[in-house]
Amino acid sequence: MKQYFTIAAGILAAAFLFVPIMEFADANDYNILSTDPATGLYRYIPNSSFNTVGDCYENTVAINNLGFHGPQVSLEKGKNVFRIVLIGSSYVSTIQVSVDHMFATLLEEKLNASPNRPYTYEVIPIAIGGQSKMLLDIFYYLKYGSMLKPDLVINIESGNELIDEHTIDASSILDAQGNFMAETPKSGESKTVAWVRMVSRNSKLLVNLYNRFLVFKSNLKSLFSAPFALTAPPVPVSDSALAATQAHAEQVLWENKERMLSIFATFVAKDGARFLYASWTGSWVATSTAEQFPQYGQKIAKRNNFSYVDLVPVFQSEEATSARQGTYACDTHWNSEGNRYIADAFFLYLMDHSVLLSRKSL
Repeated sequence: MKQYFTIAAGILAAAFLFVPIMEFADANDYNILSTDPATGLYRYIPNSSFNTVGDCYENTVAINNLGFHGPQVSLEKGKNVFRIVLIGSSYVSTIQVSVDHMFATLLEEKLNASPNRPYTYEVIPIAIGGQSKMLLDIFYYLKYGSMLKPDLVINIESGNELIDEHTIDASSILDAQGNFMAETPKSGESKTVAWVRMVSRNSKLLVNLYNRFLVFKSNLKSLFSAPFALTAPPVPVSDSALAATQAHAEQVLWENKERMLSIFATFVAKDGARFLYASWTGSWVATSTAEQFPQYGQKIAKRNNFSYVDLVPVFQSEEATSARQGTYACDTHWNSEGNRYIADAFFLYLMDHSVLLSRKSL
């Protein structure tokens, strides 16, 4: 028994010593989120700033009055202002770079560079890292984007969103009349649980332990789902059967994606705005996934009467021309150069589809 107490005391002492070491060694800020009391949606703390540090980048993130990375936004829309609202996750929030290097800022500058422009353009990102489901994109738009009275709404997705989309059944969020009835995440969370969640975010030790727990949980789940996968001989599956299974799974995934996009575009149209669906996939995404986005994106957009742009060709072309990598060596997110490539991709597409930059009747 004495040995057990000694071991427990040693673990406890190590934890107490590790906490100050962790607080000093980890330059990231973790107390950065606020929760909307009505919906449970996360934002960054409005009108704040925090540090984010990766293996090959460091940035002080500037949070605006809306609670997202970017410049301050007037809630009142000027008479001659044309608003473009960007919706998405970490590739839209772009917290790895300063506000003046964000593709949203660069795109706004390019649109306003012409002296003969009919409007003053505002490009407003509404995004937070870690949310990779279109249902959440819709929630964020309804809560924070719709009130800005946008003229164009751009939903940007990467391969992460495609991979995670199968976890939501689009048909389950509409009632018999086609009305939206889904509830936002954690909107029914008790005050006690919310308080514990808030306190835990202040501890760098707990955050790091939690991240390691998630990795362990994922690996454990894979192990238990197929415990003898490494030792058992593979079950023979015919090429035709495998191809049929994959084709069916792909069809179901994209049918669900189309329903979600249709719902999103319908809400945008009700606000009198146009809808543009954009995708980007990097070398880190499976080849089949990278090919699926433009293949299905164009068809879905045409069937549902909205626009689609694949950001990859311009991105890759500018990478090759400049000989400058558009993503970080230690991270798949866009660096300053990559943000410029994405701004160029959007600018070129919008110039070729000028109707998206006008208020002509839909």
